[in-house]
Amino acid sequence: MNKHPFIFGVSILVILLAFLFRDRLTELESLGILGIMIINFLSSATIFLPAPAIATVVAGGALYSPLSVALASSFGASLGEIVGFILGHSGKNLFYKKHHTAFLILKDLFHTFGGILIFLLAFIPNPVFDAVGILAGFFHYPLMRFFVLIFVARIIRNFLLASLGSAF
Repeated sequence: MNKHPFIFGVSILVILLAFLFRDRLTELESLGILGIMIINFLSSATIFLPAPAIATVVAGGALYSPLSVALASSFGASLGEIVGFILGHSGKNLFYKKHHTAFLILKDLFHTFGGILIFLLAFIPNPVFDAVGILAGFFHYPLMRFFVLIFVARIIRNFLLASLGSAF
């Protein structure tokens, strides 16, 4: 039995649920640090759809330790980005043949330069990062390396944002 269509379907379901309930994300702020983590998870799980994650990091920095906010929000966001990774990984077999020459060349390029790309685009707030997560899954980039690169980049970014919130 091929599990890829099921995993692909579950990934799409998580994305749709996060999108449908995006207006209720602000209600999670009452959960404190845990709420910030959940908001960042859901925000990152919604592929190509904006959500208020950065605002919660800045606001959280005004209320809690910037390091605590950075750790929680980065962990939540990194977990959320795995949804796009899984979508790319599971959807690959539905859309593309493994041994096509262009696929193999792009896969080698992504494995060579993907770490830099993942880190930089995870650090800089941008809507393109969701595509990078899908590509990482599509090209079978190591999941743990993908997670760690995002987590480190987001910790740095979110600490800076939470410190900005703390300063006000």
